[in-house]
Amino acid sequence: MRVSSVLAQTKAPRGGVPSVVIALQVLARHCRLMKKARAHHWACADVAVLALVGFWSFGVSLQANAASRDFGVDVSHYQGATGISQASWDQMFGEGKRFTFIKASEGLTGPDDAAMANNVARATSAGLLAGVYHFAHPENRPTTSGAVQEADHFLAYAGSAIGPGRLRPVLDLEGSASTLGTTALTDWVIAFHDRIVEQRGAGAAPIVYTSRSYAKSEVDGRIANYDLWLAYPTAVDSTIADPPLTASFPDPTGVFNNWSFWQYSWTGSSGGMSPLDLDVCHSDYKPLASFIIPAPSPVFALNRAIPGGAVRLTFTNSAGTHFSVLAANEPTLPPNNWIVLGSATEDPPGSFQYADTIVGSNQSRIYRVRSP
Repeated sequence: MRVSSVLAQTKAPRGGVPSVVIALQVLARHCRLMKKARAHHWACADVAVLALVGFWSFGVSLQANAASRDFGVDVSHYQGATGISQASWDQMFGEGKRFTFIKASEGLTGPDDAAMANNVARATSAGLLAGVYHFAHPENRPTTSGAVQEADHFLAYAGSAIGPGRLRPVLDLEGSASTLGTTALTDWVIAFHDRIVEQRGAGAAPIVYTSRSYAKSEVDGRIANYDLWLAYPTAVDSTIADPPLTASFPDPTGVFNNWSFWQYSWTGSSGGMSPLDLDVCHSDYKPLASFIIPAPSPVFALNRAIPGGAVRLTFTNSAGTHFSVLAANEPTLPPNNWIVLGSATEDPPGSFQYADTIVGSNQSRIYRVRSP
């Protein structure tokens, strides 16, 4: 078995950060099982490996003091049907805003936010970290299959903004969602969460945006470890304080272990706009940079095995990334004609596996690994 060298190419695109694409090609001729006496021997042809990586760094200025909190905004078409102007985004960055969550999709049929693409591009150009959110309608599709449908719609509409260099996506849980009941709604949230992770990797696990009431009474402790973006406008000093306790909500985070983001004002101003939702990252709990979806590494530690007629690919890469495995019998086939076999499994973090059975002793197959 001979393996070709691994090649990495680095290119920094202009503007934002599109999806990183990694192609890993493996040409494997099926092994012939040769029986000799009491032992089994495998006679294998060559396996050629080629990794071509489009990879770049993503730099955003964060506050110098790691213990200080990072501030941001959340926006939608309500701040402008075609998006907030570049000048306003630039001004927000100058005023200390370092991140933004931008509305993308809603339910299964919309209305989706037509300003999303412009807002993501302009916020990124200004230097803010950008993430997108989906406004859920579990009351319209109360089963877990309905949650999967909404997650797929979210990915279809905003998938280009759910990838390396972006903030993790958000599930916006409010309104009539409470009609499901605690167990059913929690099932729904878990199904939505798991679908996004299945399609984008653990590094894109959704954050949950919700109120104190929902956090306390509408979901249960099965999602205690999910990251919470708490909707709770107050007048306290959000640079140092936690969301304040009240008699009705002695623990404003409810079933969640802690808060990761806090929407502390619905009447704020920034970038020359008002009213505006203002947010803070609980950077002294989890730094803002930890919410960036990781990029695949250009370096592959790849192992190949062909046991029992199956091609097994194992490789290491950045924990939390996602890889789809594609196959073709001819390397000249157009990319759209390749077959998507499935997703590589990550276990433990940073270690990926996929196995494919090849039929026929002399059949050749070429594999590509794509992220996301």
